[in-house]
Amino acid sequence: MKSPERAVLKRCLAKTKELFTSRKSSEDWADNLIEGSKELSTPTQWKHFYTWLASPNTYDEFKTDQLVIDPTPPRIDPYDECLVIDTVQNGPCETIINITNPTLYSKACVNDEKMEDEKADN
Repeated sequence: MKSPERAVLKRCLAKTKELFTSRKSSEDWADNLIEGSKELSTPTQWKHFYTWLASPNTYDEFKTDQLVIDPTPPRIDPYDECLVIDTVQNGPCETIINITNPTLYSKACVNDEKMEDEKADN
């Protein structure tokens, strides 16, 4: 890891540790991670950050440097044609995918209507 990268990483690790020390509530956990890692920008820095998070007491910079980063982008297998897919891009890094099976949904509606009709008959 290059010196400028290392300096940013060390700052982020120290900041994250300080946040977890000062804000110990489980409700603060996500905020601590987000704020502590705010300056990270390279895949190498993230690799080290995640490795440190997994085991802060046994983190070893040299061993982490030896880990290979898989550059393959994640792939989502295509969905069946019978499904309705609604995709929403939430910012540059997050995609929300809502999948509906209309055949199951319509059956549930029919079953609910039958149950209501049966209740009305009784």
